[in-house]
Amino acid sequence: MALTQRIKEANDIVDVVGSYINLRPAGPTFKGLCPFHDDQRPSFDVDPRRQRYKCWACGAYGDVIKFVQEFEHIEFLEARELLARRAGITLENHKKNPQEPSRASMLDVMRWAQAQFQESLLETPQAETARKYLGERRLTGESVRKFGLGYAPDAWDWLVGQAMNAGMPADLLETLGLFGKKNEGRGYYDRFRDRVIFPIRDLRGQTVGFGGRILPTSPQLQRDNPPPKYYNSAETPLFSKSDQLYGIDVAREAATKAGCLAIVEGYTDVMMAHQHGVCHVVATMGTALNARHIKKIRNLVQRVVLVFDADAGGETGIDRALEVFVSQDLDLRVATLPEGLDPCDLLSAQGPAPFREALEQAVDVFEYKLQRVWARETSQGLEGQRRASDQMLTILAATPQERSVKLELMINRIAHRLNLKEETLWKRLRELRERRTDAGRADTDRWERGQPLTPAPSPQGGEGRLAEERSAPAAPYERELLELLLADASLVARASAEVTLDEVEHPGLRTILDGLYRLHAEGLTADLDHLHGRLNNERLLDWALRSHDQGMQQPDRQSAYAKVLGRFREKRDARRKQELKNQVLATSDHDEAIALLARLKQNN
Repeated sequence: MALTQRIKEANDIVDVVGSYINLRPAGPTFKGLCPFHDDQRPSFDVDPRRQRYKCWACGAYGDVIKFVQEFEHIEFLEARELLARRAGITLENHKKNPQEPSRASMLDVMRWAQAQFQESLLETPQAETARKYLGERRLTGESVRKFGLGYAPDAWDWLVGQAMNAGMPADLLETLGLFGKKNEGRGYYDRFRDRVIFPIRDLRGQTVGFGGRILPTSPQLQRDNPPPKYYNSAETPLFSKSDQLYGIDVAREAATKAGCLAIVEGYTDVMMAHQHGVCHVVATMGTALNARHIKKIRNLVQRVVLVFDADAGGETGIDRALEVFVSQDLDLRVATLPEGLDPCDLLSAQGPAPFREALEQAVDVFEYKLQRVWARETSQGLEGQRRASDQMLTILAATPQERSVKLELMINRIAHRLNLKEETLWKRLRELRERRTDAGRADTDRWERGQPLTPAPSPQGGEGRLAEERSAPAAPYERELLELLLADASLVARASAEVTLDEVEHPGLRTILDGLYRLHAEGLTADLDHLHGRLNNERLLDWALRSHDQGMQQPDRQSAYAKVLGRFREKRDARRKQELKNQVLATSDHDEAIALLARLKQNN
């Protein structure tokens, strides 16, 4: 069995896709929100019988490897390697460029580093102060292990030494933000020092980054220029703080069951909530809730509660969250805690009941903002009312829709609260939108002046190549030939002897056929799995996958091939006759013309 086929058979598509997004049974298939576009209703089907996925809205389609490629934004070989490791299948190094680390190797390094930090915290004497600090925060040993916490000793080269002893690549540790390169001389230094380490894991529980909290007793804090209290991994190929939610891997199941995800502000807030049995809680990485977070969340739940303490909640991230709320199909609410208490303090002092009550009493983010603006501005007379309406409308002006049901409801609510006519608010909203458009017009000056814009280079080898591949539809018999060959590799040997490459006029299909013929000539199975390693063109590979599945629906491929071959022969004969007719018209020799006419009659 081909290696790629082994890997696919060891990775059921429902299990793999279900580890990325929430799927629900729907008859013989499973449904979910498509992760490849802004899906407003479940349009994404996963079929365990055919081991394929399809989005009926955006057209996304493929097998388990294609899904990992698209979701992780990696190439075929990297996706295959990730799935091979998931299934415990050993791969040789098949990378096109061995100098570039694969995603799988980067995840291996992060897993190794997390184990080093965790062992340091749990086992070494030098972590006693860190263990004492966590105890003072009332975090139990069970919570510490559940979230994989660790400790980075107060040394410039502790992890550097661990990596050297383990044979881990220092340059890769630098790429992943764990090492820094020394300014003078050769070598590296540890970026995390004297810090409690919080592994940041993705939805599937894979460590992609780290957060570090410096110990309050650290000598580093006595410097003239002390380091920040919290330090996150830098942006890396695995980690972007605007994309991650701390604790999402352990909160996922509880959030799905509750139909809600609560978002707090700190690592220990998340841990304390889980410790007290409120497990549908996560935290952002010090950033406001954004559209990237929402896309990830909407595959899990439809309701989100932002948790703030009373003295900070009014301004911290609310406006940004409200912009997201207006433009997304999501129920976004705000819960406030007693002033001066963060979730960790509240849970530690009073248990889970007050925290749960705050979540249950959360109000939608629009009403929350409107209440605060109203309370602040209404005592200021007419000018206060004007400022209040402008504050609310300025946020709504950031939304892309001209009008929507949600937007009309919000305008209606502002009108009732401020005692204004809706038409007045709509007019002012248009003015604010135009102002935003004018502010961004500098970015499109070239377009406004009618100057041509430089096209972006094609990722598939140039505009000419792609333009050629999509120049015209393929002849039906050419398309049918490729469908049959992709579905039945045994037919490739016959086709290579009976159909030449020149007879396939469509350039994209000719490229695929050439790949299949080359595989056959080299003694390899001429199938789609082997073609992936030869064809560096995602557009053609997507077409090939769909054509393979189309060919598989043909019950008698041998007979179908004979019919297609007959069409090629008809085309071949027609071309030969036309050539003879052209020669008859072109010749001035009477005898030669007679001979050509005889050949033409014979062909007829």
